[in-house]
Parts: sequence; structure tokens; C-alpha cells
Amino acid sequence: MRPLRAYLLRLGGDLALADDVLQETYIRYLGMEPARRQEFPERPLLFRIATNLMYDHFRRRQRDERALRGLWPFSSDERPRALEGGDVTRAFATLKERERALLWLAYVEEWRHDEMASCLGVRPGSVRVLLFRAKSALARLLRKRGLGPKETS
Repeated sequence: MRPLRAYLLRLGGDLALADDVLQETYIRYLGMEPARRQEFPERPLLFRIATNLMYDHFRRRQRDERALRGLWPFSSDERPRALEGGDVTRAFATLKERERALLWLAYVEEWRHDEMASCLGVRPGSVRVLLFRAKSALARLLRKRGLGPKETS
């Protein structure tokens, strides 16, 4: 499923990670009981499984980096760096994981708010606010890079 792979690539910033999570997503999906799989539409269910797996990866990585921080004297950027491309791509990669997920699902996949809420495990009423904050964060990053209109006081 190309849209799911593209989503995972933008969310995680690493092609190998995206492929691993995609494979694990389908393994978990196919391992579900058929009756349970039919409770939800296939596409949102696959995206939810993939999102949860990616969030698990981020939590593990953060925990591992905290454990190693005392052993390694240099700081490391905890954001994905594997994506190459223009300013917008680099700015997108520096957003928080949930912000990237929201923006991708809303503007690339064109999902409704209730679908995004189901996928991300938030209340449907929260999606509008979270999406606004994600757009604002991306706009701030782009303005810092000299892209887009300047802020007026």
C-alpha cells in the first residue's frame, strides 16, 4: 500500500524504518481475528496499527537515548535526519511525530477528522485544535527559514 508507506516514511524519516513498520503492520493486521478485523474499515485500521508501531519505536528510541546520554558526551538530534530534500521537507521532518501524522493524514491522505481521531487515538473534537497547532508549528519553522509571509505584530 503506497499511501501507508509514504505516510510512514514522512512520519519516521527513514526508508528502512518505514519498510520495517509497514511489514510489521501487515503481520499484525493479518494476525488479528477475522471478526475483529471486520469491526473497522481496513484502511483506517492499517494506519492506526502503523501509527502505534511508529510511536512505540519513537518511545523506545527516546528511552534508549536517555539511557546512553550519560555514556556519550555529545548531544544528538532526536529528530529524523534521513530525509533529503527541500526546505519544506526538512522543516516537516523536525516537527513532532503527532504533528507530522496529523498534517500528512489531513492534507496528503485527505482524511476526515473522525478518521484521523480513530487512527491517532484521540477524541474527534481534539483533531481540529491539534491540526491547527501542527499547521502553526510548520508555518513558524518555514518563516524561520525565510519561506512564507512574515509575521506581523
